[in-house]
Amino acid sequence: ADEPTTALDVTIQAQILDLMGELQDRLGMAIIFITHDLGVVTQMAQRVVVMYAGQVVEQGPVHEIFERPCMPYTAGLISSIPRLGSAEKGKRLQTIPGNVPSLSERPDGCRFSTRCSHVSEICNKGVPALEIRSRGHEVRCSRWRDLDLTAKAVS
Repeated sequence: ADEPTTALDVTIQAQILDLMGELQDRLGMAIIFITHDLGVVTQMAQRVVVMYAGQVVEQGPVHEIFERPCMPYTAGLISSIPRLGSAEKGKRLQTIPGNVPSLSERPDGCRFSTRCSHVSEICNKGVPALEIRSRGHEVRCSRWRDLDLTAKAVS
């Protein structure tokens, strides 16, 4: 389902998601959601695949990705989620600076390197491989072992 709940009233969105969940259970089928709505991801998914500039950058169990992201792009997405009670007067929501590169003008090395606040020389030396972080959790980042991108560290 490609952005199945975009621009829907929250009540209708909940009904659609409930219906999809019921169909999934009744028919024993898998559903692939393509969405930017991380709330839907946490509600509906068991596994998540995070893509950036057409490339898988992190994948794994949804709870592990949200609790222990290893890719700076994933951590940036998670930290940009608005949270009730966390807004300070006059403070803006967190965003990821810059723009997604054109697929015809990809940077050398990591595709996220031009926007990453953790970039170093190694990030521009070839495209990083998708590495196993733990069972079922893979990440494409040359620096993932050096970084603490947990929700507490990022916020």
